[in-house]
Amino acid sequence: MSFKTKAINATCEGEQVSVNGKTVPNVQILSAGKGASTGFLLISGPEAFYVAVPVETLASLLEQVGKLAQAVATGVLASNVGGPIVSGSFATDLAQIQQALKTLKEDMQ
Repeated sequence: MSFKTKAINATCEGEQVSVNGKTVPNVQILSAGKGASTGFLLISGPEAFYVAVPVETLASLLEQVGKLAQAVATGVLASNVGGPIVSGSFATDLAQIQQALKTLKEDMQ
C-alpha cells in the first residue's frame, strides 16, 4: 500500500510533539536534543515522525562562539604580545561561556 506523506509545522518540548497547541500521540522524535524546538511533523500512513529545524539553536551557538572569540581577543591575545590580561573577570567570563556552550550542546536538536 502506498501512502502520501504530509509535512506539518510542529513544536516539541519535553518529548511532546504539538501542532497548533494540540499534542500529537505516538510520534517518533528524530532529534538528539532535550531542549524545546520547532520543526516538522511528517505523517505517512499510520506513522508519524518529528524532525527539528534548529535555527534558533544555531544562532545561539554562533552568539556564544562570538563571545568566546571576543574574550580570547581581549584577554589572551593582549597577554601574548606582552601586555597583561586587562579584564579582571576574564576567567569568570570564559567559565560562563563554557557553561553556556555545554548547555547548548546538551539542548542541541
